[in-house]
Amino acid sequence: MKVLKIGIVIFGLSIILWMRQSLFADELSLNEQRQDPVERRQKIELEKFYYGNGKDNKAPKTPIAIGFYNDAVKFYEKGEYDLARQALNESLALVPRNALAYELLGEIENLQQNPERASEYYKKSYLMNPTPRVRKRIEQLQKEQRVDNKLDTYDEEHFIIKYRRGEQGYEGYWLKNMLRECYRQVSQDFGYFLNHKTVVLFYSRDEFNDVTGQEHWVGGLYDGKIRLPSYQQGFKEIDLRLAAIHELTHAFVAILSGMRAPAWIHEGLAQYEEAQIAPKDMLVFEAAVKTKALIPLNRLFSEKMDSKKKDKLEIMLFYQESYMLVHYLVKRYQMYRIKGMLIKFKEGKTVEEAVEETFGISVHQLEKEWLATLSRT
Repeated sequence: MKVLKIGIVIFGLSIILWMRQSLFADELSLNEQRQDPVERRQKIELEKFYYGNGKDNKAPKTPIAIGFYNDAVKFYEKGEYDLARQALNESLALVPRNALAYELLGEIENLQQNPERASEYYKKSYLMNPTPRVRKRIEQLQKEQRVDNKLDTYDEEHFIIKYRRGEQGYEGYWLKNMLRECYRQVSQDFGYFLNHKTVVLFYSRDEFNDVTGQEHWVGGLYDGKIRLPSYQQGFKEIDLRLAAIHELTHAFVAILSGMRAPAWIHEGLAQYEEAQIAPKDMLVFEAAVKTKALIPLNRLFSEKMDSKKKDKLEIMLFYQESYMLVHYLVKRYQMYRIKGMLIKFKEGKTVEEAVEETFGISVHQLEKEWLATLSRT
C-alpha cells in the first residue's frame, strides 16, 4: 500500500513536471490558441493539490509562491490575464507581502480597464516597496482617470473602446468596425489572435499630449493600451485607420515576442501593415541610399528610439529604414518566418542569434545582401 501511495505521488509530480515543460511551448499556432485553456487551469489546480495550501501545508511557502509568481509572469507575457491573476492570487495566499505580485496585479487590472482595482494594487505594492516605477504608475493612472471618466465605452469582441460620443462624427459603431477590419488584417498576416481584449482610447490632441507626454507630431501610442489622438481638426479617417493599424500591430508584436522585440522590428512591422492600406513616403530613405547614409544594421538593431532625444529627420530615417528592411525580410522569407523570429526574442535571443537561427544567415551577410538589392533599384 505504501508503495502504491508513493507511486501515485511520483506519478502526480511527473504530471506537474511534464506540464511545466509543455505548457509554455514557444510555437503558438491558431489551432492551439483556439483550444480552451483547460490544461493550463489544471496545471494550477494540480500544483495547489500536491503542494497543499492553507494552514495544513507544511511545505516551504516561499519557493512555492515564487513558482506561482513566475507562472503568472509567463501568462501575463502571453496576454492570458485571467490565468496570470489566478496564479498571482495563489502566490499571495502563500506569501502575502510580495510587492511585485501586487504590482503585476495592478498592471493586469489597468490593461483590462479596471482603474479602481489597479490603483488599489499599485498602492499596496508601493506601501511594501516604494519604488519610483510604481509611484509613476499611480500618478499616470490618476492622470488617465481624469480623462477616461469623460469618455463613453463601447465593448466588443476584441476591444474595449473608450471615446467621446458625437465628436467629429466618430461614433462607437464606426470605430468598432474600423478596428475590427484592422484586427482582421493583422491577425491574418501573423496567423495569430490575441488572448485578451485590447483597450483603445480615442483622445483629443490636448488630452493625448497631456496623458502620454509625447511630442506634438506623434500620431499614436501603444503602451499596453492603444492611445490615438483622433479628434483634432483635420484628422482624416484614413489617418485614423493608419494610426490604429500601426498601434494594433505593436500589440501583436509585443505579445508574440513576450514584450522583448526591439524597436526596429516593432516599427518595421507596424509600417508594413500601414503600407497595405496606403503607400509609404520613402523620400528620406531614398536620399540616404543615394548618399550612403543609411543606419548600419548593428546600430539599427540596438536603437531604443526615444523620440524626445532625437531629431525628427533621424527618427524618420529610422522608421523608413526599419520598414524597408522588414519589407525585404517578408518578401524573401515570408511572414511566418518573421513570426518565428519574434518567438526567438521571447526566448531571450539577441538580434544576432534570432537572425541566424531564423534565417540561417549572419547579420553581416544579411546587410550585404540587402544593400545589394538597393543598389540595383
